[in-house]
Amino acid sequence: MPLKNQLLASLEASLITGRIDRRSFIRFMGAAGLFGTGVTALADSLDAIRSNQEARGKNLLDAYDYIVCGTGSAGCALVHRLAADPDAKILVVEAGGWDTAPAVADPRVWFTNLGTERDWGDVAVRSPHVNNRAIPEHMGRVVGGGSSINATIWARPFRKDLDYWVDVTGDQAWGYENALSIYRRIENWQGKPDARYRGQGGPVWCQPAHDPSPLAPAMLAACSSLGLPVLDDLNGAREERESGFALMNQIIRDGQRHSLAKAYLYPVLGQPNVTLLVNTHVDRLSIVGNTVEGIEFVQDGKPVRIRAAREVILATGAINTPKLLMLSGIGDQQELKKHGIKTIVHSPEVGKNFQDHILHGACLWEASSKFELRNSGASASGFMQSAKGRAGPPDINLVQIELPYASEVVAKAYSPPATSWALCAGLVGPKSRGHIALRSAKASDRPVVHANFLSHPDDVKALAVGIEMARDIGNAGPLRQLSKREVAPAKKLAGKEMTDFIRNGATTYFHESGTCRMGNDARAVVDSRLRVNGMRKLRIADSSIMPRIVSVATMATCALIGERMAEILKTEA
Repeated sequence: MPLKNQLLASLEASLITGRIDRRSFIRFMGAAGLFGTGVTALADSLDAIRSNQEARGKNLLDAYDYIVCGTGSAGCALVHRLAADPDAKILVVEAGGWDTAPAVADPRVWFTNLGTERDWGDVAVRSPHVNNRAIPEHMGRVVGGGSSINATIWARPFRKDLDYWVDVTGDQAWGYENALSIYRRIENWQGKPDARYRGQGGPVWCQPAHDPSPLAPAMLAACSSLGLPVLDDLNGAREERESGFALMNQIIRDGQRHSLAKAYLYPVLGQPNVTLLVNTHVDRLSIVGNTVEGIEFVQDGKPVRIRAAREVILATGAINTPKLLMLSGIGDQQELKKHGIKTIVHSPEVGKNFQDHILHGACLWEASSKFELRNSGASASGFMQSAKGRAGPPDINLVQIELPYASEVVAKAYSPPATSWALCAGLVGPKSRGHIALRSAKASDRPVVHANFLSHPDDVKALAVGIEMARDIGNAGPLRQLSKREVAPAKKLAGKEMTDFIRNGATTYFHESGTCRMGNDARAVVDSRLRVNGMRKLRIADSSIMPRIVSVATMATCALIGERMAEILKTEA
């Protein structure tokens, strides 16, 4: 993209999100020599969008064609496609606020959003499988959802991930080739062109890690020295392989996060057929018989009901979506009865099948010199199988982090210097399963997250392999030259010592998934067209529908789910 166009897009996004005002917008545009683009009219248009949205929020219609709950990655993609029909009136409801905080825009400090008002703040209950530790389960509560507070990694699913989805749904439209066609259409790929695997000109900006820390190429050189495959692209051909290491793909544009809200949502917020409510918590679904009529929430202290003429689509994530279903009477009747909730549809797997990726924190080295934090603080990564001949997509993801990333237990035990860097072993093919339960029948109460991490013994075995490989890579020549010493674990571990290191170091990638799984069996929560079984006019389009979590960071897969939801609705219109 020409530099002027990049600058124009950046200034437009800054105005629409309130980071700069109209006067500053015009001044910056003039300084950039962009007045020839009709800057005054453009400034007027963009400056009006937020105030128009606020006005629309105070003058809601009684009904909209589509109500989309949640502005995460899937929700943003879906709204963008639905808005292409000018006759379709769309209400979008987001529990969090606008993504205008500087910590959202700057990918280098993405982790400072965690634990703030932009995070739901859930914590998994203590479990003996992680030595009775309570592990946070961060999720975005802000326009853009996780894409506004995550580590910006754009990682597309493996072919074998989607093969499994086809197997359990019987629907070829969820297969790899259709997904690949969608990714080619939506990407604006800034790396080496690849006609089969990559797209250009789409809304989603993604690029190989730009000007990475010296640690990243050193990691790849270390992998190569150990005979591990190093690729040109961490997407593309990697998706059809068993392993591969490369620079990460990131949604960073001109040094700023280009969230999926920027990619998909902002471009349609100026349209008269899209209304976005922020800071609005959907409390329940409004249901008559077996039909969802709309949603219920509180606005200015008063209860509000809005009807949906066509569909309500939940895109609120793998913790909030099952919570909303259960509060509305869709779930396991025994569980609902405990809280005095009348069962409308007995769907015993609502909230079950909870999955997340385990990020082990960590194997650590003291750097030989201080490294400047670049991009999102992690620029190189790779995938491998924990056992030769293992079926399915890779279950181990190794991530190099330019900080002393460690769990609270490991940090206390090893006291890594501030200049340390980490090479984390990630478990991305977990066999452990947890569940989400209601705390009460109050919409304001957070649900209980029974994550059940590392409850399956195979998960511990797989992580042990990942940790040994991380140590091999970190101690190989190219990386060894950049460190003074190995800080943790600093020796080969075995038996109980390794098991405790794994359980004490377990954290997560915050990739909550699976709690409203898709399938063609009677117990599945949604079918392959994302309809909630037993209900009319209700769909789900978020990570909760994954029958098995994909072996990659979930943002790109959630975008795929949103795009697929739009495809499905278009064929039914």
